[in-house]
Amino acid sequence: MSLHIHAYLLPLKGRRSLIEEDSESQREKTTTREKIKRHEKISIYGVSIGYSGGRSSVFTFLSYFGVVLGASPFEQSILTSVRNLGSNMFQSIWGWLADLKGRKLVIFIGLGTLTISTFLAPFTSNPFELVLISIIMTTIGFSFIPAWNAFLGDYASEKLRATFIGRINSIGTISSIFFILVMGWVMDLTPFPFPRETTDYFLSRSAFFIPFISGSIIFASALFLSLFLVEKYDSHKRVMIKEELRHNWRALIDRNPPFKRLLPIDMFFKFTMSTAWPIFPFVTLRVADSWTMVAIMWIVFNLPRGIGQNLGGQIADRINKKIVLIVSRLGYVVVPFGYALGLVTGNIWWLILVNIPGGLAFGAEETSIASYSLDCSTSDTKARYFSILLTGEGFSAFLGSLFAGFVMDLWLNIARIDYSSPDFNIILFSMLMLIASLRLISALLHRFIYKNPLDFELEKLLPSES
Repeated sequence: MSLHIHAYLLPLKGRRSLIEEDSESQREKTTTREKIKRHEKISIYGVSIGYSGGRSSVFTFLSYFGVVLGASPFEQSILTSVRNLGSNMFQSIWGWLADLKGRKLVIFIGLGTLTISTFLAPFTSNPFELVLISIIMTTIGFSFIPAWNAFLGDYASEKLRATFIGRINSIGTISSIFFILVMGWVMDLTPFPFPRETTDYFLSRSAFFIPFISGSIIFASALFLSLFLVEKYDSHKRVMIKEELRHNWRALIDRNPPFKRLLPIDMFFKFTMSTAWPIFPFVTLRVADSWTMVAIMWIVFNLPRGIGQNLGGQIADRINKKIVLIVSRLGYVVVPFGYALGLVTGNIWWLILVNIPGGLAFGAEETSIASYSLDCSTSDTKARYFSILLTGEGFSAFLGSLFAGFVMDLWLNIARIDYSSPDFNIILFSMLMLIASLRLISALLHRFIYKNPLDFELEKLLPSES
């Protein structure tokens, strides 16, 4: 009775009653659960676990493999930047294909490419060959990302989208912890030394066969399970006219005010984020003493990440996605400080501890940006808009990684400092402080994005057959 009175006293304009809102929320939750029960529940969770497990097995150790192959900071930045550019540059094409031909086809292409390319990776003998493999791995293999997010987005309503995507992806992320730990433990059981000193680089290369070949097998398992996926999206019944699904960035961006504002801010954030990626592997190998410790560091990152994906999605749906996005991206600022403390003290536990807030921030940000960008789209353009966002992020990450590697190499050459010199740590420390400052600025810029893209009613802004 009191609930009805309270609902009656609320302002009527622009609001639903509490009873209607509560019943609709329960209805949406029930509908989402029923969809999962009726269809390929095992395959959805299996693909999520397989992709996360394979990706963690490979990409946890890929940057370190570049270092032991003899890559300089600038060469390491090329490896990182090309990998990021490749993983995002062509996402708009894959998103367009997923909207035009269906999600499942693109998911299969992505997982198939990852299976083959990760198998070939440990056979490379220099940084250039690894760059080529990485281009194939990420340019085609990561076509999985926009198609998978669009696939999951088709299963849930706008109000529960972040919660649903976060829950599915968090299960994959948390399960990947097992794969990371096993990889690090088995690598330490081999007779090959941990590459803390440059003299051990060559002998340590063979240990990388373990994570790469294992990752290939895990990806193959996900590929098999993807055959049983049943997508909700019917490309033959799309509302958008065919011309609107063509590869036309400008038209899609200009007609979408919330996405148009989000894109440049997000791109600058990815630029600042990527400046750390070629630097972190050098710091890690200077303070760690075993692959098990490196694995523990990434486990401590992935466990909070999985929690952040699930919790961040729920908070984003209940409160506001913009707030979660700002807070989570501010969380990235603490990570370079942790690496700096680890470098100064020579203690890897600083790197491990800072990955707790870093993992939480990454998980919450990962879910909120995916959900927010999907809110900036219609049912027929989910994959397209998300892939455009990924393409912009990839180009920005490409420039950010190159910028960091170039600055660091230039600094080392001017100061005539060798990688084995103790003064190399001073350069690393200075770069980490610069990175933290850039991350802070870019995170604060998110206050300028729109609070709720759904307020724009994008179906009316974008033309349709009707």
